[in-house]
Amino acid sequence: MGDELFREGGEHDIRRTGSDKYSMRINLPPDSEGMLARECPSDRCSPAYFKVKLGTGITGGQTEAFCPYCAYRGEPGDFHTEAQVEYAKQIVVHEAQDGVGRMVKDALDLGPTGKRKSSGGLLSIELSYEPGSRPPVRRPFGEELRRDVTCPICGLQHAVFGIATWCPDCGKDIFLRHVAREYEVLRLMLADVDNRRERLGPRVATRDIENALEDVVSIFEAVLRAITRRRLSQSLSDNEVEDILKKRVANKYQSIDLAGPTALKVLGVVLFQSLNADEIETLRLTFEKRHPITHNLGVVDRKYLEKASSGELEGREVRVTAQDVSYAIDLTARVMKDIYPKAFPTAVTL
Repeated sequence: MGDELFREGGEHDIRRTGSDKYSMRINLPPDSEGMLARECPSDRCSPAYFKVKLGTGITGGQTEAFCPYCAYRGEPGDFHTEAQVEYAKQIVVHEAQDGVGRMVKDALDLGPTGKRKSSGGLLSIELSYEPGSRPPVRRPFGEELRRDVTCPICGLQHAVFGIATWCPDCGKDIFLRHVAREYEVLRLMLADVDNRRERLGPRVATRDIENALEDVVSIFEAVLRAITRRRLSQSLSDNEVEDILKKRVANKYQSIDLAGPTALKVLGVVLFQSLNADEIETLRLTFEKRHPITHNLGVVDRKYLEKASSGELEGREVRVTAQDVSYAIDLTARVMKDIYPKAFPTAVTL
């Protein structure tokens, strides 16, 4: 058979590079928003999966890319996903099937129609070739739940699916930008409370505010735990770090009273140095309202009264406003902006 299995050129710029060796360029399709899925090749990284917006960030001459979660660095092509690899394999199989079809037609001299008829005397023979149906090439779709962030340094628009630190393009520490993005989402939720109250009633609006408060506390705890893990990992093994987080930190970052001493002991940083005494007390009282919201359907109980020392009555619903939550966002954001550069001097301050 004189024809080649792969025909050079074409949509995938096929080139013969040696005996039975070919190169092929396959463009990976982005999602409907122009995002391309990426995945860290390190088996120790979690969640590893992220996305980048094509045409943003470093758009020419990029020789190195970074994992936003673990800072793994490698060539941009190293960050393909399993779905993308499978997509590329299917493209190659389809090209090979086309090549086999051409070779069979040439060998049987069927011509472009795929048929040849010959006759002589009493016999008439017709040859035809129809290739079998090919399985469709499945596009590599990714997850939809994500946090969209724009790098303030190189402008890369990207999406992450967990707490991230580094820009995938320029590799700069933009952790505070990720934290700010979380707070921006909460502010948007709070800004819509009045509309929700008008459309769906006061109970729904109250639950929106309570959920936002729970999120503020969760973000505060998650960010401090991430800072603690990274800081301790500079000098301790993974097992030692996790042991400290489990035994010495536990859930203490959920409490303003306990978070300060814990951060000082474990990290060696003064947590609330950027706040005055009144601001710390206000933040403490707001955080304490999370207890009845999370554990008692928002109803004030004796445990809450003992900690908060408020004038609220046992058995009544705890009072929390959108302004309370918004102020808590302001205060916790100031705390993070103050301590993070002290823990990691090379971080980008915003």
